[in-house]
Amino acid sequence: MAAIVGGASLGFVGLLTVSGNAEFYRRFLMPAVHAVFDAETAHQLGVQVARLRLLRTHREPDPDVLHTEVLGLPLSNPIGLAAGFDKHGEGVLGAQDWGFGFVEVGSVTPLPQPGNPKPRVFRLSEDLGVVNRYGFNSVGHEQVWASLHKQRVWAAPVGVNLGRNKTSADAAADYVAGVHRFADLADYLVVNVSSPNTPGLRSLQRRQHLEELLLRV
Repeated sequence: MAAIVGGASLGFVGLLTVSGNAEFYRRFLMPAVHAVFDAETAHQLGVQVARLRLLRTHREPDPDVLHTEVLGLPLSNPIGLAAGFDKHGEGVLGAQDWGFGFVEVGSVTPLPQPGNPKPRVFRLSEDLGVVNRYGFNSVGHEQVWASLHKQRVWAAPVGVNLGRNKTSADAAADYVAGVHRFADLADYLVVNVSSPNTPGLRSLQRRQHLEELLLRV
């Protein structure tokens, strides 16, 4: 009897989760996730849900009024998933199942690097926000390229956000390497020079440095 009741309860929870019941998410699922998992573990759980495509729901096609075009890329809607959620390009198809008009992965650095020591993600419960201090953790170009290549049947544009390694002596060379690696795969590329967690990165925003970087890219 206990097994039957437990199985029925799990099935009901699964049904509510897949159905996208907003009240269930707000009152039960998210409080449970916050109680059980720290912020980074919860983030990684979300990425794995996307990777396994566990929340595939039937969606009506986006109405024509939402269709748009940006830099020659047609979008079914203008709402996209920014870089930072799927850093390693694992769950592109799952994220598109959720209705995003485009998905951006990364930031991706040429070589793998661990990022900042943990803890590095913090919840601001009263503000319904999160502080992210990952520090450009990345599995590197090759692993992200391989992961994206396996998912290359995506329906919406996919971008790759390029970063530099913390120990790199030539920042521009890191971005050039990213352009060469992902040019045949990504629908668009982003040169990220804004992370406050990478020493010296924001100095690339200075006009002289930025002009040199963009000319090389």
